[in-house]
Amino acid sequence: MKVSTGLKKLDGLLSGGFPENSVILLSGGSGTGKTLLALKYLLEGARNKEKCCYISLSESSDELVRAAESIKSLSDIKKYLGKNLAIEHIRMSQNNINMEKFVEIISDYPKIDRLVIDDVNKLLIFSENEKLYRVYLIELISKIKHANSAMLLCETKNDAHLDSGGNESFECDGIIQLVFLDLEEMPMRALIVHKMRYTSFDAKVPHELKINSSDIQLTETKMI
Repeated sequence: MKVSTGLKKLDGLLSGGFPENSVILLSGGSGTGKTLLALKYLLEGARNKEKCCYISLSESSDELVRAAESIKSLSDIKKYLGKNLAIEHIRMSQNNINMEKFVEIISDYPKIDRLVIDDVNKLLIFSENEKLYRVYLIELISKIKHANSAMLLCETKNDAHLDSGGNESFECDGIIQLVFLDLEEMPMRALIVHKMRYTSFDAKVPHELKINSSDIQLTETKMI
């Protein structure tokens, strides 16, 4: 079974979408479009009457709704809030939550069809050390696999990194990287699939990701 990503072309590249019961790492630098792509993925599920949840460790619910409303195709997000779409802002510092406690909180969540956690960088900050972070990351991923599909967001230092340095890329079932490319002196957002278990795909091929006030679209392949 496959879960639609919310982008028709990406679904096509992945033979229908993300594998069911998989955890996908969505990584990239600041401003590459991770949050908007994650919101589009959740709204796809909400529109299909799936139970969806966005857990934010950084931005508030109001900030995320505002980001969604800046894109016409995502502007009906409020229609699903409080029904089958929830956006929760967990303030780890204010509530003295470390990663162990965070995993406990997630373990108590009811069954969800689609889940986004934004972002793993905050979890790394609130871990005692890198070894314990890896231990609790493995436990977290095992807990969220009960969802039909889950996505972990990760902000990277540069395009050479696929994760925060905490080895998230080794533990997740799939890796999608968002980058900025300079083609013909014009910066361009691009999406690259690096890993997707149980799926045949063209690895490491950049596809242009267009984000404007109307929509988020994946377009033609860009050869570098």
